[in-house]
Amino acid sequence: MFRYLYGALLALVPLVAANAESANFCRNSIKPNEPVELRFMGLEYALVIHVLAERYCRAEPKSMRPRFLGYIEKQGCNPGTEIYTDVEAAIARLEGASLKLLAQDGNPTLEMSDQQVQEWASTTVDALGGCDALKKAHDAQLEE
Repeated sequence: MFRYLYGALLALVPLVAANAESANFCRNSIKPNEPVELRFMGLEYALVIHVLAERYCRAEPKSMRPRFLGYIEKQGCNPGTEIYTDVEAAIARLEGASLKLLAQDGNPTLEMSDQQVQEWASTTVDALGGCDALKKAHDAQLEE
């Protein structure tokens, strides 16, 4: 009796293994009990730091696309993957964003005065280490 049970189990193992799905780590979403992928954590902050350094701290403008999308590609996530598409969309939103739109978190209907925008930018830059730190991060290369 047990021989037949073990035989059936052994026959099913290759089928189960064939249907097993490897983890797709080119996503932003995480399924329950799935290990968290840390490679892309902080990219949103890095994008905001990049824009703040240019708009508020007067860092020399640099294209975000080669830096951030290139980093994602080096991690094995090509165009069309969830993380690539999300970061590409974020870059598109931030490229032409004014400091005011950045302070409004992309919501153009939120009314903020120029003074409120400057106070937000100043407080945010200070919380992130000041203009020198933001410029240094702006000019640094992303780690692989």
